[in-house]
Amino acid sequence: MQNSVNVFAAENQGQRAAQNAPSNAAGMPGAAGSVPDGLSKVSGLPDVVSGGNPLVAAANTLLNLIPQIRRMATNPDPSAFQHYLLECIRQFESRAGASGVPMETIIGARYCICTAIDEAAAQTPWGGSGVWPQYSLLVALHNETWGGEKFFQLLSKLVQTPQQHIDLIELMYFCLMLGFEGRYHVIDNGRSQLESLKSRLLQVIESTRGDRSGAMSIRWKGVQRAAVPPWSLVPFWVAAVVTLLIAFLIFLWFNYRLASRSDELFAAINGIRLPKMPTAVVAAPKPRLRQFLEPEIREGLVEVNDQADRSVVTLRGDGLFDPASTEVKPRYVAVIQRIATALNEVSGKVVVNGYSDNTPIRTARFPSNWHLSQERALAVASMLQRTITDGQRLRAEGRAESDPIAPNTTPEGRALNRRVEIILLVPPQARDAELQLTPGPAPGGAAVNSNTKN
Repeated sequence: MQNSVNVFAAENQGQRAAQNAPSNAAGMPGAAGSVPDGLSKVSGLPDVVSGGNPLVAAANTLLNLIPQIRRMATNPDPSAFQHYLLECIRQFESRAGASGVPMETIIGARYCICTAIDEAAAQTPWGGSGVWPQYSLLVALHNETWGGEKFFQLLSKLVQTPQQHIDLIELMYFCLMLGFEGRYHVIDNGRSQLESLKSRLLQVIESTRGDRSGAMSIRWKGVQRAAVPPWSLVPFWVAAVVTLLIAFLIFLWFNYRLASRSDELFAAINGIRLPKMPTAVVAAPKPRLRQFLEPEIREGLVEVNDQADRSVVTLRGDGLFDPASTEVKPRYVAVIQRIATALNEVSGKVVVNGYSDNTPIRTARFPSNWHLSQERALAVASMLQRTITDGQRLRAEGRAESDPIAPNTTPEGRALNRRVEIILLVPPQARDAELQLTPGPAPGGAAVNSNTKN
């Protein structure tokens, strides 16, 4: 015992200061009776003789402090806490000395306990930000900043002669079982190596102490109670939440299935083609929106098609929205405001149609392409409504992949089909007035049947 521990004590440059510091700690402010919050129960524990080990019995309060410190969320006064710990260490030295423990063993035990307490404090929210090193017990008592290496160096020397050092070995084992890791906290595979070390150390202690397989407590058996049904342990609100969650998942599944079927039905309906009706050749209508939106047309932001009974303004979806989004890009905000201003100058209902390509979308928000196209049409209609004087003129419709203007077999074609159309429906009176002001076609060409064969 003396050879190993004396070597350890000789390496301690602050041994004289360490011997004096505990005796002076009692006179420090807050040292006596100043117990931090959360530790009052520990400080009042009686001395417990642990298996006839006087060193562990003397250190019982300090060992119990290690897990308590690790659970401390806050510490408003680290200085007072350090004084309290120094007083506990002084009492430990006094009790150990009164039990006949050699001073060299007490110093070694004190070093190990200070190292374990410093590590526990440094891993707390209040001590891990660089605060605790200012109040380190290892610095105050042993003039060292980190004992995570020397702890295991001392342990390796002690286990060579366990019969002489079993009390200190057992105390160091308790420090490890209470969470001290030291150098194994920072090395690769340290946790596994530390568990192996603790297993070997327990074997050394058991082989040295002898068989201790007796009961650790006279009241180790629990109270016998009747079995409680598992479902009675579940609170009502938990069962209600689980039920609602299951119902919501079932709803999502049925919604997904309904969207899949509705896409097929919607495509079938749009596939119906009505027979062509005879068309009449009429004079070209007077431009309604093209002149007003000429700057946007030149920039390629919109396309305008003025027909006899309507004017169609087309906004490309790829430039208007991000993929699977219904938020209009900032670049198009001013364009939509210009379109709304132009619509204020003419009369007639306004229909906003949203279109998509034929690529299916399956999300919780957009179960089908129709839902996405409807939301995009509503987004544009909402922006138009901010400027249009009579908001009752507006109507938004989702058209999904119907009425494609290009084949959906290529990325370019699908990009053209992703669009929003703003349709101005010209009232019959205004349309007839325009046609009267516009020169008619040549005689004999006023009406031509499109189905007439040459």
